[in-house]
Amino acid sequence: MLPGATWIALRRCCILLGYTRDEMLSKTIEDVSYDVNEVPRLFALYLKTGAMEGEYVLRRKDTMPVPIRYKAFVLKDGCNAAIWDPIKDWREPYLAALLEMDSAKLKRKLEVALAAIQAARASQGPSVPPPPEQQAMNDAVSALNSLLRTVKPGPTMSR
Repeated sequence: MLPGATWIALRRCCILLGYTRDEMLSKTIEDVSYDVNEVPRLFALYLKTGAMEGEYVLRRKDTMPVPIRYKAFVLKDGCNAAIWDPIKDWREPYLAALLEMDSAKLKRKLEVALAAIQAARASQGPSVPPPPEQQAMNDAVSALNSLLRTVKPGPTMSR
């Protein structure tokens, strides 16, 4: 890794999740995961395969969800590495959830989509989005919650 690249990556994580450098250095993935119950299963799968990618929801210091796309892998020297890319437009995970045909993946897709909408609303601060956008978000949440009720019970986001 290039000198300083670790600090640049850490600084971006700090900004994304709202922690200071010292706070972030003391955190584990459980500390920044929105669904703490999913971490052991996902991490065991990652250790077994040596790589993993998908969508996940992190938790900011202020407890707001941060939906991300991630890719985790093991470098040649044995170090674990991951790339996080925040999901900025709530429509993409919403449509992905609506199109998901694999029932084993549907619940996670629904949760990521709901978190993306919640994050989009929070990022607007006290300002209210234009009525058509607000209505689209309300309709999306209603549809996602309806689908979520049809999914078999199991581990859910606990925060």
